[in-house]
Amino acid sequence: MHVACSPELTLRRPFSIAGVPATGEIEILFEIRGAGTESLAARDEGESVSVLGPLGNAFTADPERFPILVAGGIGVAGLRLLARHIADGDDEALLLAGARDAVRLLDAALPRTGRDGGLRILTATDDGSAGFEGTVCRLLRRTLDEIDRPPRLYACGPIGMIREVAGIAAEHGVPCEVSLEERMACGVGACRGCVVRTVDGYRTVCADGPVFDATRLVFEGGATCPN
Repeated sequence: MHVACSPELTLRRPFSIAGVPATGEIEILFEIRGAGTESLAARDEGESVSVLGPLGNAFTADPERFPILVAGGIGVAGLRLLARHIADGDDEALLLAGARDAVRLLDAALPRTGRDGGLRILTATDDGSAGFEGTVCRLLRRTLDEIDRPPRLYACGPIGMIREVAGIAAEHGVPCEVSLEERMACGVGACRGCVVRTVDGYRTVCADGPVFDATRLVFEGGATCPN
């Protein structure tokens, strides 16, 4: 969704749809990082805001493979709707949520399963204050070594994490889709202010994404995994 956070700000801000609690309703999950999110957080309950959306594409379902969702920090927001879909159904999946420490961990915002299927949640923190001690990418490597069925990866988080998840997926021959985070001016692919490099040339995150097949992306620099 492209949200006009404040009348004083020219550009809208992009947010993942984090939930659809009822028909005609959406949820977003965000961190206060600048003037836009600060203004949005200060709005009163019941106030109206202008939104544009839904925009872009979505993750691809693959019933033949076991879904593993990898979320770094606020990247939980980009996977929450997929996690809810799984938790409300009969499928099984695993979600790995990582952060620098327990305070920044957002696993409490994720849905818990209530049926025969199951969304199992594992956490990782760099300092070991909650869950696995280390990055979520290290937890992913361990998980892939332990599971006994063919997986498919879905990831959202910092670009360093995305690079490493894509690399891990390539090493293991595992299909992987990633949801990218970029600043967006128009939200409809016209201004081309949010382009990313792919093997097919430059593509816009707002219209061609935000979800991309990891094998189609061209990453700059080395792969590091900050949660």
